[in-house]
Amino acid sequence: MGGLRKALKDAIRTNDTLLKLYENYSFSRHRGAIRAGAARGDLKIHLGCGPQILPGWINVDLYVDGDVLTSKLPDGLKRFPSNSTKFIYASHVVEHIGYPGEATTFAEECHRILVPGGVVRVIVPGIQKIIEAYVRDDDAFFEIQATLHPEWCTTKLEHLMYALQQDGHHKYGYDFETMSRLFEKAGYSKVVESDCNTSEFEELRMDYRATKDNHGNYLSLFVDAIK
Repeated sequence: MGGLRKALKDAIRTNDTLLKLYENYSFSRHRGAIRAGAARGDLKIHLGCGPQILPGWINVDLYVDGDVLTSKLPDGLKRFPSNSTKFIYASHVVEHIGYPGEATTFAEECHRILVPGGVVRVIVPGIQKIIEAYVRDDDAFFEIQATLHPEWCTTKLEHLMYALQQDGHHKYGYDFETMSRLFEKAGYSKVVESDCNTSEFEELRMDYRATKDNHGNYLSLFVDAIK
């Protein structure tokens, strides 16, 4: 039975027609919670949640699970009502979305569904940090990368390219300049470079990717974009 269930879940995730049907079903299951949060103006959406289920949030991912709203990004955001959402949290999601087209849609749709003053917090791999480490030939930095990457990554360039591409799963890499421009073009009033669990918004101080480099700096890039 377990094998059949897994096969069905894989079929839904990889077949566009089945995925659309299951997305409709999944949204219908979460419609009450979405409407209630939207009515209060304090809806909180956790995008690309994976196994990290946040209580009190609408947890969204592509995989099939009863507790998760199954949806493909960025198009799935179009199902949420405008001016309904106080916070959006997306940890290591945006690098999996095509740039610039899909990334622009992501930024614009998040802006549409946020209430005025609402915030989307985005965390992505710190590509600028790994490039800088490569340029300065920082052996200790790449020793940490080796604990995060496949065994075939043995040279600094292999680690750099894996962080950027991750075997084709990553569509793009960001530094703060590129990320801020993406959100500014989508109409956000303010884009701030943050750090792990230091958002000015208390409800967004819940970062769960907190690996540091050999200099004590977090490897990821943390950004808050405010509508």
